Amino acid sequence: PARTQRRHAVPSGLSASEMASFAGAAITLQIRAAGLGVGPAKSAARNLTARGSGSSRQRKTRRGHAVTMASAGGDKVTSASAAAAGAFGGDLPADKVKQLQSKTLGMMFASYMSIYFVRKPFSVVKAPMQDALGMSTASIAGIDSAFLGLYAIGQLTLPALGDRLGARKMLVVGYLISAVACLLFGVTSNPMLLALAWGINGLAQSVAYPLHVKILNPWFRPTERGTAMGLWATSQQVGGVLSTALAAFLLGVAGWRFAIFAPAAFVVVSAAMLMFVPVDPPWCKTEKAKSNDGEDLVVGDCDAKPPPGMLEVLRIPKLGMLMASYFFVKIVRYCLIFWLPFYLARECGMAVGVAGYMSCIFDLGGVAGGIATGIVCDKYFAGRRTILGAGMCVALTVAILCYQRASGMGMVTNGAVMGIIGLLVAGPDALLGSSSISDTCEAAGYGSEVMGTASGLVNGAGSVGAVLQGALTAFIADRYGWGALFNTLAAMSAIAVVTLLAAVPDTAANAGEPSLPNAGAGAAIATA
Repeated sequence: PARTQRRHAVPSGLSASEMASFAGAAITLQIRAAGLGVGPAKSAARNLTARGSGSSRQRKTRRGHAVTMASAGGDKVTSASAAAAGAFGGDLPADKVKQLQSKTLGMMFASYMSIYFVRKPFSVVKAPMQDALGMSTASIAGIDSAFLGLYAIGQLTLPALGDRLGARKMLVVGYLISAVACLLFGVTSNPMLLALAWGINGLAQSVAYPLHVKILNPWFRPTERGTAMGLWATSQQVGGVLSTALAAFLLGVAGWRFAIFAPAAFVVVSAAMLMFVPVDPPWCKTEKAKSNDGEDLVVGDCDAKPPPGMLEVLRIPKLGMLMASYFFVKIVRYCLIFWLPFYLARECGMAVGVAGYMSCIFDLGGVAGGIATGIVCDKYFAGRRTILGAGMCVALTVAILCYQRASGMGMVTNGAVMGIIGLLVAGPDALLGSSSISDTCEAAGYGSEVMGTASGLVNGAGSVGAVLQGALTAFIADRYGWGALFNTLAAMSAIAVVTLLAAVPDTAANAGEPSLPNAGAGAAIATA
């Protein structure tokens, strides 16, 4: 892109010795590129080409501000530049880098897992709560709609504040509000107040997924993110199983109210833990600076730059295709999550308890799918992960078309196909919600300064699909039957194939190669 070319152009006014130094640095980047991947090389190229002569140098941020930073010798490379030019992790030993990565990943896993303890209990206590309060089924559905609707709105709007106010601050505040909302839900009996409290709960926790992605992104190389994010994404399944089990236990021991607000203690503990989570890796050095108009800015080798507006983020190439893909994938996934137990009980003649346990196979397949997809993406599809997602959606389309017949061929065949479907839908879901967003933003020349906003937009589009699937499922299944519903889900999966292929970043063909100067002398260097 023109913006990238301008950023990597050879600076004017360099002496012959400085030009030779610049050429040597660019060649060194070429040599290092095979082992380091795109991220460090691109950052180093930005910092190297920003060098000029005199007592100060200027850099342009994406907002267009000219940034002046003092440099005593006129040609001194900053600490951020030096770190960017070195190996991933800066001067830290490789085992120390792995230790820090594992610690942060574990804390983020526990943090996001805890959010399910303020999300899942309501599905467990619906029936006894309805009996105790004499509520109509429509009122129960209204509470669900309040949660899902405000959750989707929150994901589309609130994560952008994380780019501006700080991801950790937003997460801590959101977690505490969610806990208070659960407490209020557990002590009221008015249907309107119940819907309001649960809706606030959904709004408060809507920041969780996008901002966890934002925090985790700079901790891993582009060739490691798929595996890391795949492992982290399984916190959804683990949290879902544990929170459901705890809510069922508390329901039997202390009643539905206690089963709602007692598990909220887990998010309070997570909020306290998040206060100690290192948001920025120690090798992610940054510099504070001021623009010519006096605005405080932060620049450095981890792209800690002022966040652009939401409209600019929406214009990032291919981001719209990621949003469309996640919309269709979420419709398929959430329809199966919410309706498989019902289908197994009503259409396959299973007891309610057996149907519930049987549907867990879908979640187990999802755990395997998320991890396997991340590993395969890192090894074979780094920078173009949506190609693998499209291939999995092709297989998913076929599996869904076969499922209705397979579900009548005995529990073994039913469970096997169900597990395969869980695996195939969880893979695209995991990569669309995290690592593919990083690929798309980096291909357009952006970094972590847009990750909260971009992740919120993509996940928000998916949440809209999750909201719509409820009405869509009920309408099609009631009017046309389950066969028509499975055909519709297969069609949604087929549409996702098209949008996933259209979402492959334009620079994916050059994934793993550094961005080198491509104007003037830089072009000659690259050619050589």
